[in-house]
Amino acid sequence: MGLAYLYRVVMKANAVIDRSIGAVLNGAVGGIALSTKKLPFISSVNLVQIDGRSVVPTAIYYGKDRRTHIGYEARERCESPERLLEDFKIELGQHDPDAVTKKTAGTPHTPRTTVVGITQDFFRELLGKVNDWLELHGRPLPKNLLIAEPLALAGTDMADENWLSNYRRAIRRILHGRFEQVDFLPEPFAVFQYYRYGLRHPVIAANRKHIALVLDFGGGTFDISVIETTKSGDVSGSGVNSRPLGAKSVQVGGFYINRLLASDLLMKAVAKDIRADVRKSIERANGIKTPDDLAELSEKQQTFYRHYRRLLQVVENAKISVCNSIANWSLAADLSRSTSYPISVPVNPYDSGSRTANLKLDAGLLRQTFEEGIWNGKLRDAVRKTIERASKELRGQDISVVLLSGGSSNIQWLARLIERDLGSSELAHAEVVKLSENFQEIVAKGLATECARRFYTEGQGDFRAVTYNRLCLALRPDDGHLEIRRAKPTTPKLAVGAADGLDAGVLLPSASSLRGLVGTPLLWKVRLNSPPRRLLEYYFMRSSFDPDDLEARHNIVETRAVTPKDARFGGNIEVELTVREDGTAIPRFIYGRNDMSDGVIVEGKAFHIDMTFASDEVGGSTYLGLDFGTSASACSFVDSSDVHMIQERSSSPGWRELTELLSDLPYPAAAPLARFISERDAERRNQRARGAVEALMTLAAYGAYLDLCARKPGGGLFKGFSQRSAGPLWGLIRNCVAGNEAKLEFAAPLSPLVRPDNAAQIDLWIEGLNSDKHDRRQAVDWMGFLGMLANHVARMFEGKRLGVFEGVVAKRFHAGSYSGIFRVLHGSSQTFVDVLEYSGPHPFSDELVYIVDPTIGRALPLSPLYFWGLERDSTDPFAIDMHEFDSDRRGRFGFKATQPSEGLDVSTEGDFVGIYNQLAAMRGSDQIWPKIEGLTFKSYDE
Repeated sequence: MGLAYLYRVVMKANAVIDRSIGAVLNGAVGGIALSTKKLPFISSVNLVQIDGRSVVPTAIYYGKDRRTHIGYEARERCESPERLLEDFKIELGQHDPDAVTKKTAGTPHTPRTTVVGITQDFFRELLGKVNDWLELHGRPLPKNLLIAEPLALAGTDMADENWLSNYRRAIRRILHGRFEQVDFLPEPFAVFQYYRYGLRHPVIAANRKHIALVLDFGGGTFDISVIETTKSGDVSGSGVNSRPLGAKSVQVGGFYINRLLASDLLMKAVAKDIRADVRKSIERANGIKTPDDLAELSEKQQTFYRHYRRLLQVVENAKISVCNSIANWSLAADLSRSTSYPISVPVNPYDSGSRTANLKLDAGLLRQTFEEGIWNGKLRDAVRKTIERASKELRGQDISVVLLSGGSSNIQWLARLIERDLGSSELAHAEVVKLSENFQEIVAKGLATECARRFYTEGQGDFRAVTYNRLCLALRPDDGHLEIRRAKPTTPKLAVGAADGLDAGVLLPSASSLRGLVGTPLLWKVRLNSPPRRLLEYYFMRSSFDPDDLEARHNIVETRAVTPKDARFGGNIEVELTVREDGTAIPRFIYGRNDMSDGVIVEGKAFHIDMTFASDEVGGSTYLGLDFGTSASACSFVDSSDVHMIQERSSSPGWRELTELLSDLPYPAAAPLARFISERDAERRNQRARGAVEALMTLAAYGAYLDLCARKPGGGLFKGFSQRSAGPLWGLIRNCVAGNEAKLEFAAPLSPLVRPDNAAQIDLWIEGLNSDKHDRRQAVDWMGFLGMLANHVARMFEGKRLGVFEGVVAKRFHAGSYSGIFRVLHGSSQTFVDVLEYSGPHPFSDELVYIVDPTIGRALPLSPLYFWGLERDSTDPFAIDMHEFDSDRRGRFGFKATQPSEGLDVSTEGDFVGIYNQLAAMRGSDQIWPKIEGLTFKSYDE
């Protein structure tokens, strides 16, 4: 299918899409307030599953057999933390990838000793797993790659001013021949596309102009950008709708936080007389990126490095654990009762057999480190500087919204600190948008959004070949005064764009498009007070005119152009820049050129300007979006079938309604429903639909059954329940709900399901489902069936939450009183950041699942029919899943996981004997199931 045909189809559907989206934003579907719901596009984006996960660590390990392992597999197989290679992304831009490298050392198990080689191996394994997943799902292999990149890393300890140029050339060299086109998009721009066009958050997607501050806080960098939108703009052919007005990257992220914490712990553990040496060793260890680097260290320093890497690994787990235990992220919150994480720290890190000091990481230390070392020390001024850079282009307009992304944004003090320190000044009129989902997936989903838009714009996109800081020029002739002169563009396209005149010293405003100008000399005329008869000092700057501001300087290495002896001068000199597609600019200064003479040309050293990648605009049919992160990576996939799906589903009220309900539904129902929504293949879609139906009915049936047992114990309802499939589940729902409406509290909203008209329809659907299951084809209205079930289950949880208690401990000096948090497990994402602070007279286990009503302080236990985290991955202790009762297998009870897996059995042997005994008793007769009362829940969501 050609792109031209696809483009015509999409454009024809555009008006329908716009109308349907307008209706949704106005809350016109089903009487539900839809302004905060997801729309079909982003919920239908497929994040490629790599070893069963959508986000994997950017880590590589070379096994003893020289086999390469990446991601979680690398962590699992690596027996020594110092042999796990991480944090190599930023190093890619530190060196010219075309320079000859010499192998200076190596080990039998590590064939790669350069960062480019390590990255090449990581990409080979990652893309191999991507292709395997696509082939398994019958999807075409991608021809076009859009890869997320940091912004230009200015103002850090970068050794090379051409970092971004080196980075891009290294990536393209590594991927040469694998794709027809390799393109780049800055990470914060991908974040913006996700919020505006993918997620369509109402604050940013409304048809009005916005000035957005985007903050992407990942494992290695903190990327900041200011983006101006037009009043309109959608996944459409309406052209460029957003302009970047200022941007900056700081080399601070999750790894940097870990290093600060590890350094603090080491300083507490070691003796005073070696602290100075330890500080130097930490600095040296942070620079180790390859086995080559490690081999160059002395044995003493290698011993230190091994201790240090182990400590960093423990600190990372401790940081996540502590963050997960925090319910109140207020900067003034009392954190003394928060869960602390014990850490063993070597007293002498230069001794392989050193004894250890038992220290701990608690929320108080983490908050202090984050506020003082990260926010005050690194991030706050960077945000202010970026806003200042954009201020000239904003021309008095206020920033209206702040958008957050990146795994480190899950440390929610960031939003609080922004509001405290900038909320009354630079961001006085801005709203900080908070999401309850996995920040690590946002960039990959944003890339998918941009890829989809490129179907409509024939490859153009919103952010191709555009500057994201003003390019300024200050000149000093013959060691005289610094001159900030007005530059008159003589290149026709630049002259048209500068019809109103440029500010003095500005060559290119922010958001200048260089489409069609790559490789073409760009010219300006500048009149100086005095000609440069001996030399000309030149300073190309980003939104600044102060040459001493090295952070703002583009050309650091070379700033002087010696004037040739035969130079003649007229009234002006000409400044020429030739910009390559990777953003490298070659400056030339031309003296005395006129109609009679070509003048004299002085060429300067090439440097890199702040510009997005400028490859040729080529429309494509298959795109892979690759978020190659410093600490974690993710991929998204978009092809022509996805575009047709967007067209179909955006105009379908049924699809919209299901998508909107995802965030309202508890995880064990939302995740299977999300898999159905994202499935393209017709056969697998039926399977996904059946799975979503059974998941919704399971939650309804088990909730109604246990709710009834709390008011009407006895009988044999569960004894007569055969297995977790649609027919038996529907029977359990009817038996529990019909005639018992007055006895139900949590499940009362399910009563309309069993009314004669609805019950008759469900009977027909289940008959069709069973016929389809046994290859007797009978059409099932999956949208109607799922819509009815999802709406009623969502009503069952209005004002209520499904989740687990965590970290519940006895309060000191309060006998019989406990405190902890209740983690809400709603939505289809595995990352659950919504928590309530709990206090009350009852202790709770972390594995037991409850429905709670926070307003009245009551909880209904759902275990032993649901459990949280019965099986845990040792390499990823925070990736845990829900298990729900599935069947009675002749003395063994089977449980099914929410995510696809083999599930597990419980029996009279092993760790789950207690679960077996509870279920065996329930199979004999329905047990008394009292609700738990007297609980207090506090929410600190601001």
